[in-house]
Amino acid sequence: MNLPELKALQRGDEGAWDEAFRWLWPAAFGAAQIKLQPWLPGDVEDVAIEALEELVEKVRQVETVAELKPLAASIAHHRAVSRLREFFAAKRGAGKTESLETMQSAEESKFDPPDGASPLASLEQMELAALLRELQVDLKPDQRATLNDFFLHRLSYEQIASKHGVAVGTVGVYLKRGLEAMRKLGERHPGLVKELEAFLR
Repeated sequence: MNLPELKALQRGDEGAWDEAFRWLWPAAFGAAQIKLQPWLPGDVEDVAIEALEELVEKVRQVETVAELKPLAASIAHHRAVSRLREFFAAKRGAGKTESLETMQSAEESKFDPPDGASPLASLEQMELAALLRELQVDLKPDQRATLNDFFLHRLSYEQIASKHGVAVGTVGVYLKRGLEAMRKLGERHPGLVKELEAFLR
């Protein structure tokens, strides 16, 4: 589908927003669903709607229409995390200030990923993988593998070094060179780089 016109959205044009909502809904819904589905599936749609409502208020702060989709996903993600914090605080007793990560560890069995889940099982990770693939076409294999392990599989420098049989310092060099190469490639694809930066903020 054609991207909505940013100026029309900033003016509050109803037709433009109808088109934008159809385009943005999967990103907001997917980001909310990833966080909430195991514990608060009934809240997914509400959080996605709230995220898009907040996006309407923030649309004047963006410079390109391409920023809207990652922004919608980011708002939905943060709202979903807040909703989970409230849920676990109520469940464990109001007034406690445990982190969400601590609560997740305490409820380990409930926080196990579904069977067959991979590091790319989430919408955010799939979109990030697609962006990285587009920007990595001309990279060397070792740079590509290191970037994917670091950003997509969330491996540490030590884990990447062990996996590929290289020194930890070499991992740092591959990452640095890979990112520099992607930055140069990104000059030809500025929209992709902006989206990538939104994911990695």
